[in-house]
Amino acid sequence: MKKKKRPFIEKDIVFIVISILIVLVIVSRGIPDGVSRLNLGTSPVGEKAIALTFEGTTGKYTKKLIDSLAPTGAKVTFFVYGEDVAKNPQTVLRAYDEGYMIGNFTYDSTPLLFMGKTKAKEDINKSAKIIGDEIGTRPYFVRVPDGFVSSYQLKSLDCFFVAWSSSVYDKGSYTADDVYEKLMRNAKDGEIIRLNINSESTVDGVVKAVKELQGEGFEFVRVDDLLTRNGDKLARGMLYRKCRFDNSPVAF
Repeated sequence: MKKKKRPFIEKDIVFIVISILIVLVIVSRGIPDGVSRLNLGTSPVGEKAIALTFEGTTGKYTKKLIDSLAPTGAKVTFFVYGEDVAKNPQTVLRAYDEGYMIGNFTYDSTPLLFMGKTKAKEDINKSAKIIGDEIGTRPYFVRVPDGFVSSYQLKSLDCFFVAWSSSVYDKGSYTADDVYEKLMRNAKDGEIIRLNINSESTVDGVVKAVKELQGEGFEFVRVDDLLTRNGDKLARGMLYRKCRFDNSPVAF
């Protein structure tokens, strides 16, 4: 008696997809990172440092955050859309002039993962030009929306990518205490923390946590200063996510 053929089921599809992803990851690890190295020297960052990174907006809450952080001396990083900067350049220029780092968050919110290499490069370059025209220097560091970028894009685009090691991303429901408590729980040396700014509560929670953690000896520094605290030269094609004291930056 002939055995009946087993029907092709959803589990087979899942297995095939997972297998393909595993192969892609293994292959991509064999692709060398870019030859470019960014040598910014060694930043004067101490043994307890955190980089807060804010995504997307250049609106009124960003202005309030800059006003509120000024007395603390804390420095943070703003990853901004080129489209937003074109509409509201004043906030970005002010942040840059006051010592904050400005990073490239692509032109708009379209995920790079769904673009080909050429289209992704055009998007990043378009945004970089708009930002560079406003602040006078092309942003070195790029974050992609939601962190979705393929290994092939990482290795082929002329950028230094920054992810995060922990996230306090508010979709609109957090109170100031929620933001404060999540920041306090994630406060460790070398962390790159992802945030956004869509309410006064975010600003109030961030400022409260910054002040308390400064009292515990933490510094709040720009991403570029955190990643170069140990004198490392940064590589194009890497996705950096943290940097502990006396350790090389951790990257995907």
